Amino acid sequence: MKLIVTAAANKWFKNTYVLQAGDGIKFYGKTVQPHNVKHSSRQGFSPEKDLERATLIRKKNGINYHINFDDAWFFSGLVTLVDFHSGDEQPSFYFQREGSDLTINESDFSAENVDATTSASSKFEDYWE
Repeated sequence: MKLIVTAAANKWFKNTYVLQAGDGIKFYGKTVQPHNVKHSSRQGFSPEKDLERATLIRKKNGINYHINFDDAWFFSGLVTLVDFHSGDEQPSFYFQREGSDLTINESDFSAENVDATTSASSKFEDYWE
């Protein structure tokens, strides 16, 4: 599980939520009921300073971007890029499967490289990376 937040997304979060150094944004996945997982360009996020349950933290310009334990199953095995394009109303999420030899850079995310499909299990701890 890896998380990349671009400079443009970082700027959007800082301006939109008036974030200061030490503040944070929590990312979480969206599901479609009854039990379908949806990895799409629109995922959940909310301001949250508390890092006690964080399993992954990426700090960018003093802001803590994180994924909590409860949501780690959604991002497990994926590289998640969070980006913002002017004219959009919120950041976009891009997903790519992690590979053992794979080195991901922001420029590696293009439409043909993105994999936004997966399945999930309520027994995710049994399959934890």
